[in-house]
Amino acid sequence: MNLDGEDYPARIDGPAGVLWEPLWRLRTELRPFERALLACAPVRRLHFVHHGGGAYLGTQHTHSRLQHTLGVFALIAYFCPEDDLLRAAALLHDVGHAPFSHALERLDGVDHHRWTVDRILSAPIADILTQHKLAPRAALACIRGEPASPLRNDDGVLHADHLDSWVRSARAGGILPLPAPELLARLRLSGSRLDTDVETAELLVDLIVAEARFHCSAANLGINTILRYLVQQALDADGLATDALATMTDDEVERILFATPATAKEATRLWYQPGAIVVRRLGDGDTRPHAHVVQVDHLYLAMPLTDGRVVTQVSPRAAALVAAARQLRGTYAVYWASAPPADSGR
Repeated sequence: MNLDGEDYPARIDGPAGVLWEPLWRLRTELRPFERALLACAPVRRLHFVHHGGGAYLGTQHTHSRLQHTLGVFALIAYFCPEDDLLRAAALLHDVGHAPFSHALERLDGVDHHRWTVDRILSAPIADILTQHKLAPRAALACIRGEPASPLRNDDGVLHADHLDSWVRSARAGGILPLPAPELLARLRLSGSRLDTDVETAELLVDLIVAEARFHCSAANLGINTILRYLVQQALDADGLATDALATMTDDEVERILFATPATAKEATRLWYQPGAIVVRRLGDGDTRPHAHVVQVDHLYLAMPLTDGRVVTQVSPRAAALVAAARQLRGTYAVYWASAPPADSGR
């Protein structure tokens, strides 16, 4: 047996020119530019950024932003194998994410869209793309969904980015009703859109709605709200700089939170007692003293197509589920269930 590691199938850097994606069970022959991108620091950094932000502190959602990226890339290579520009865009679509992914997006100056532009138009990514006759700005246009593609669109239709996110999350939560490759076999490319049958589209709606509920739960909204507050405290105490977040990893931020006097005690509680966080929906005029008040206005509800029509137009069940999910939008209070114990050290 070869013991140098080159024969291990699930490596993320494609050292032998092949990428094996274990969720979708797709084997992709890598182009030279793809191998170079997988080896560069901005893409590598994504493996040290949790896809669900701080949710990993209290759930099974431990996968990285790079694992999601490789899943999206494998899907694009599967559906559009000859489109080098779209394949590059799939590898780069999340390259600007801050530590803990979306958890820090509400902080002033944190904007993963702007940081994605900065990364792609700068070395080493811009150099890799241009050396292989791929235009960085054209890759950015693909990431924005210009034109609409299986990678991304802005018309509320299911695309590969959200598909991988929802299926990966469902597997982490143990609610994926069939193996991902069987689900993939039911999807087809219709022009620039992913399409499927009604039964599969309804299954996908189940996953989409489950993710929306998770998004508004204490396990996600609660933990990430407290985490964002602590990072803001560290910024205010000059323990962190906003611009530095663009290139940091989760572990680097964690170390700062534990080392900063203003955040150390509550960070310890967050890491070791996340189950003590409460999330409660607030009604009109309702208040909760000393709580973090969070407004949830946006949920990811891109809908699958079935024979060219949005599933909610042909399935009353899907329409009812999505309508109920939209009611999750609103104002939430996030707070600790009780005062911290006298000694909350590790």
